[in-house]
Amino acid sequence: MMNLAEWILVIMLAITLLIFLIVAIILIIKLIHVAEEARKMIITGQGIAAKADDIVDNIKGVTSVGGIVKSFAKRAVEKQERRYAEEDAAREEIIKKAGEEAAAKARAEAAKSTVFNKRTRTSKKSGKTGK
Repeated sequence: MMNLAEWILVIMLAITLLIFLIVAIILIIKLIHVAEEARKMIITGQGIAAKADDIVDNIKGVTSVGGIVKSFAKRAVEKQERRYAEEDAAREEIIKKAGEEAAAKARAEAAKSTVFNKRTRTSKKSGKTGK
């Protein structure tokens, strides 16, 4: 059959392939862990970059003339809108009171005319019967 030297070579080759297979599996597992860590670092770096952009925007808005004018204009517009809202509310209140007063006057006029009509009817009836 096979020579002893051939068996020794086959066994050495099998052991070498087994060692390479084990080393390859270990390296693949390590690479997977390194990739996960790299992904975590990338996500953290993106978060830091986003925060840095926000900080730069805030500083730019505070220190630039445009940012100061923009914030001043925003406050002025808000103040004016608040004033207009208060004026509208006061105007609506005045209109509501005027409507209530007009309704009260109309009721009073209606009551007067009703009393006047009753008196004229009774006086006409009494004048006709007396003739």
